[in-house]
Amino acid sequence: MGKILLLGDRYTVSLFRMMGAEGKVVEDPYSLEDEIKNVRKMEDVDLVLITKDLYDPVRERLESVISSQTKPLITVIPSPYSEAEPMDVRKLILRALGFG
Repeated sequence: MGKILLLGDRYTVSLFRMMGAEGKVVEDPYSLEDEIKNVRKMEDVDLVLITKDLYDPVRERLESVISSQTKPLITVIPSPYSEAEPMDVRKLILRALGFG
């Protein structure tokens, strides 16, 4: 099984590291696209989580990159600094299986 990598703020990355996941602190949302390109080269990463507060400012630039990505699977999660919205779990599962 591959690794989980979180791209986000210091607090959220620290929490995920305590749970055994890898994480990288990203201060500037506009560097997120470059970070995703670097992660694509990592063969052992299967899931990339991006905090919502980091993703929102660059949503339009990254939507096509993320939606076309099959491995690693990239998804956005809420952070303590963002408003949480209900997740469409069915949509996430279909996307993970290659149908979305």
